[in-house]
Amino acid sequence: MVKKKFLPLLFLVTSSACSTIDLEITKTGDTVVDTRALTLDGSKWGMAINGKSFQQDAVISHRGYQYVAYYEARRNVCLSRRKLPAGQWDIIRFTDYVFQSNDAHNTISMGICPNDGTIHLSFDHHGHPLHYRVSCKGVATTPDTVTWDTSLFSPVLSELEKGKPIQITYPRFWQTPEGELQFCYRRGGSGSGDRMLVDYDSGAGIWVNTRQIDSGEGAFEDDLGESSSRCSYPNGYTYGPYGKLHTTWVWRETPSDPNHDLIYVYSEDRGKTWFNNMGQLIEGPPGIKSPDITVVDIPRTLGLMNTHGQAVDSKGRIHAVVWHCTEETLRAEGSKPGEYRWGVENAHRYHHYWRDEEGSWQHRELPWVSGTRPKLFIDEKDNTYLVYQKNENLEIAATTDQAGYIDWKVIHIEQGPFVNEMLGDPYRWKQEGILSVMVQESPENANEPTTLRILDFHIE
Repeated sequence: MVKKKFLPLLFLVTSSACSTIDLEITKTGDTVVDTRALTLDGSKWGMAINGKSFQQDAVISHRGYQYVAYYEARRNVCLSRRKLPAGQWDIIRFTDYVFQSNDAHNTISMGICPNDGTIHLSFDHHGHPLHYRVSCKGVATTPDTVTWDTSLFSPVLSELEKGKPIQITYPRFWQTPEGELQFCYRRGGSGSGDRMLVDYDSGAGIWVNTRQIDSGEGAFEDDLGESSSRCSYPNGYTYGPYGKLHTTWVWRETPSDPNHDLIYVYSEDRGKTWFNNMGQLIEGPPGIKSPDITVVDIPRTLGLMNTHGQAVDSKGRIHAVVWHCTEETLRAEGSKPGEYRWGVENAHRYHHYWRDEEGSWQHRELPWVSGTRPKLFIDEKDNTYLVYQKNENLEIAATTDQAGYIDWKVIHIEQGPFVNEMLGDPYRWKQEGILSVMVQESPENANEPTTLRILDFHIE
């Protein structure tokens, strides 16, 4: 049972002695997936469509093969695979569906079900009817035995459960500890929506048990005004030790105001019921009025961004890194809280929040201006790594459990220019300790296709 509530926002971890990171990182691979990957022209969210922080996942390893899902220059969905560690990439191009918009929200997410070897793709959504296709069983279980082409996959489908067509945003897949697969999406829009969860039954080859896992209903009021509805923006959904499913998110109120607060809940029954930070069962889907789920108070005036990175360590501690401003960083840039929706760029800082074994939330502000929305990886020793793009370069930063996570340091800069937010392969990381990161080169001219690559790093 959790014993303590969260700590105030400005609490900083202290330690009797500071330590210096002594980690060596080596780039062990740099391979070209496709020389003509799509970039967008005219999207207010940037030119990248391959590699956005809300993709879970675009890069997955399974049974000795690595898979990458992306759009290519002709706007077709592609699924490429290679035999690890250094095989050639082999591409399936699904020419029966053409991505029409310039909306950078409409990314591709991929899932692999270990129990039956199916590969699942969901793509091109921002409040649109479902676009989904699935492979035959066994394709990922015995990859050496199949001919890698479109005949392995279903046509584009508009429903998961039979007779229940859905409209969705932000599809996510993840594996369960039993080797099944789950699918999550938002129903509704920005500032007014709910997250839904569906289970894949590998024995029957069907999706079942669609259910709501958070609620946008309820009244909220602060110095900026009142709101009657909102939506969550999760940093991820992650299974940790003991089979617990952990998630953290921020709220966005209606209308599309800045985000606020860090929320945490966990589930012990695969997302059917949820517990708050105090270990108490939450009545119904977690919402704005649910007790003890707000673990860090972050006001809307600090420009909190949404959809960052989270991970769970070997002790079952959830970690999240998000960027926002503080009153001090805003003042240093000649601004003040609430003056701009996202604050001032040079006032953005990464903030590492983690839940200790007593249930208290700890905090560390990283001592540099943040880059893009980051992803988080934790090794067997609970050292923690942050992967992000800054100034069009890939940066990898790290901190150690031994030092109490106070020794954050940039340990690698990979020269770009890269256009995307950085996504890694969490499955290869867990299985092999190899960090595979997807990067796409920046175009010289708008709407110009560029090279998509996978970079491999070994850290020790």
